[in-house]
Formats: sequence, structure tokens, C-alpha cells
Amino acid sequence: MSKMICGCMQVDEDTIKAAIADGAETVEDIEEMTGAGSCCGRCVPAIEKILLKK
Repeated sequence: MSKMICGCMQVDEDTIKAAIADGAETVEDIEEMTGAGSCCGRCVPAIEKILLKK
């Protein structure tokens, strides 16, 4: 299991990377596809870092 990015929704880094591979290009896309970032928002900066590395 990879690093947990969104504790609220239990979404790890590999799940976010898979969403990017499936076409996610923005934090909003990640929210829609995985739920990450849609609760408290504390993980949004981490999601943005992952998106920048794609």
C-alpha cells in the first residue's frame, strides 16, 4: 500500500496516480474520481504536488 494522501476518504497515492492515468488533470477531477480532497481539503496541496509530477 502506498502513502495515504486523504485520510478522510482513505485514498492513497497509488489511487490518485491511477486516476491521473485514467485522465484526471485537476484536483476537481481527482475529487470526482476518488473522493480525495472532497471532505476537509487538508490533502489538496498533496494532490496538487502529485498532479505536478505527472
